[in-house]
Amino acid sequence: MRRPPLAAAALLAALALAGCRSTATERPRWDAADAEVLTWHADHPSFDQGFAVEASGLAASGRFLYVALEKYARVLQLPAGDPASARAIAIAVPAHSELEGAAFGGGALYLCDEAHAAVYEVRLPDGEELGVSSAGSPLPATELELVGPDIEPGKVGVEGIAVDAAANRLWLLLERRGSPESGCVSTVFPMRRVGDTLEEAGAPLEIALEDCDWRLSALELWRGELLALKTQFPGERYELIAIDPATGASRTVLELTGLLRSVRTDGFSNNAEGIAVTADGTLFVVSDNAWTQVVDDPEPPAAAERTLLLRIPPSRRSR
Repeated sequence: MRRPPLAAAALLAALALAGCRSTATERPRWDAADAEVLTWHADHPSFDQGFAVEASGLAASGRFLYVALEKYARVLQLPAGDPASARAIAIAVPAHSELEGAAFGGGALYLCDEAHAAVYEVRLPDGEELGVSSAGSPLPATELELVGPDIEPGKVGVEGIAVDAAANRLWLLLERRGSPESGCVSTVFPMRRVGDTLEEAGAPLEIALEDCDWRLSALELWRGELLALKTQFPGERYELIAIDPATGASRTVLELTGLLRSVRTDGFSNNAEGIAVTADGTLFVVSDNAWTQVVDDPEPPAAAERTLLLRIPPSRRSR
């Protein structure tokens, strides 16, 4: 089920926050005033939006959206054109994996695992036809060996991934490192694929953060640039930024603070952690609606807040 675009008051707040950051020469790619909150029902009821599914990654193919669930060794597959239904697909990743980022390319899903500092490739069948999912065998996941990047297992680790499968290129996002004394940065590692190995393909890109309450999460490759979510806790401030993959220079392309603050009044989590852009330029955003804790339950419990899935079409001024 779809809901209409969000309330004007919240959107005016978002636009006011964006005013000091925008440039006169760049046409906006997306407008927060066009955002829609989407709802889905899953083939397995414990993976509906009212449960603590811990949606942390998002990827788009030509047909589907894929939502990576952090703790449950699953992804949700939703039709991109009408994401009202979801299939819960089991993935054969190691125990206690924390799937934080997702990307699609060359007929495969790529998932990054914060707990093990790992990247997995999951080959999908032709047409991405997965059948009735959660009752079947998990899809195999091949771990791609990382050579070079300074990424350790554990919290505040690898948080996002973007893929250019045709060029055998990948980018990995390290959420944050540093200290209040030295300053904090987020780091993007350019990688190239050689067989089942990922090797560094250039110097890491360091994106300076205002302070250590900020972080980057999610990564997407779109029209030659990397997109990332930039968030601040506490304070609940949210931005979509674009990063030059050659230099690491970044700029804000969409202010999301007012929009994401407003959804909490309707019972949705606003801890946005995943982004994807479809071929027509539509931006999707997903939130994690649970505390980040290691759990051994095979299915998620009920949650106080629902998982947020937003759709923002391309702005008319950017077409």
